Amino acid sequence: MIFKNCQLLDIKTGEITLCNIHTLSGKISKIEKIPALALGGKDEAHKASEENEIIGEAKKERMRTYDEECVNLEGRIVMPGFANCYLSFERASVNSFGKEIATEKLQAKNACAGVCFDYCDLKNVSFLENLSALSPKELDEISFHLKEDVFIKIGQNLNEMGEINAIYRKLPSEVLEDYGILDRRATIVGGNCFEKDELELLSAYNTRFVLLPNDDARSGRRFLNINILKRLNIPFGLGSGEYAEVDFFAFMRELLSFNSFVMENTSLMSAQEALLHATLAGAEILGFNGEIKEGNGANFIVLNGNSLYENIFDEIVFGMSKQNVFMTVKNGKILQQNGVFVMEK
Repeated sequence: MIFKNCQLLDIKTGEITLCNIHTLSGKISKIEKIPALALGGKDEAHKASEENEIIGEAKKERMRTYDEECVNLEGRIVMPGFANCYLSFERASVNSFGKEIATEKLQAKNACAGVCFDYCDLKNVSFLENLSALSPKELDEISFHLKEDVFIKIGQNLNEMGEINAIYRKLPSEVLEDYGILDRRATIVGGNCFEKDELELLSAYNTRFVLLPNDDARSGRRFLNINILKRLNIPFGLGSGEYAEVDFFAFMRELLSFNSFVMENTSLMSAQEALLHATLAGAEILGFNGEIKEGNGANFIVLNGNSLYENIFDEIVFGMSKQNVFMTVKNGKILQQNGVFVMEK
């Protein structure tokens, strides 16, 4: 399949390249550049657009033989898909609908929100929660059988942290260390109440974090101190958590609003950084490479938007929502287009 006439956004550099993306067997086989469209002002954008029309006409005859395999994106923005680093299907369906619903319905919500990398796709992982309900003997038995990749839901409120401390007579981070849990590829889900000393311990074990902006906002929980995460170089991604509402544009805005109004630091995180954590950093936490480049999996989203941008990252994060996700492509297959879930079960 060829996805032609798209503006490919490199979210690490901000460079936009007009190109055709060729896919084969679920991977990106070729990125065929037309002219480059760099961020720099409206005049440059107009010029590149005119050049594309001329070159596009010259290529039309060659492309015609592939029409049945082509998707013309008509100049739309293509960028890495979002990574939903934690989603509880059972709890999300009950919390949002009052009953368990078909898995496919939540998968469709993910796809329509632009999610390409999903926690629920992971196979060889262990999930651990409710440490405050486990005795030391029970935790010792469980930790012995954990797989090498473990997600730990912990530390979302002070009451839970206090209960763990009372049972084990240690800080929760020290409990995870003593039972060998941090020796695995450990990812903390939540972790809102970890303080600086505990985060320093966790960073020594290359622990990652998954923040849940939607859950925290609904429950009135405080956000984890992102400033400390950044200072300690602790990777973190985002997850939709235990509710069926999936909108990573809203999640990023909640993250940035927290920095601005609670931390009173507007320079703590930029829109570009928020986008990186919602996409590439999150994908890496799940064990995937989310970059759009030749040889990688064909996983990306297509956005409806204006053709000219003063600041592409501000436009995406502050000016868009999941309704702007025109198409979601996962492993070379179109999962949804224009809000319609088209992928077969």
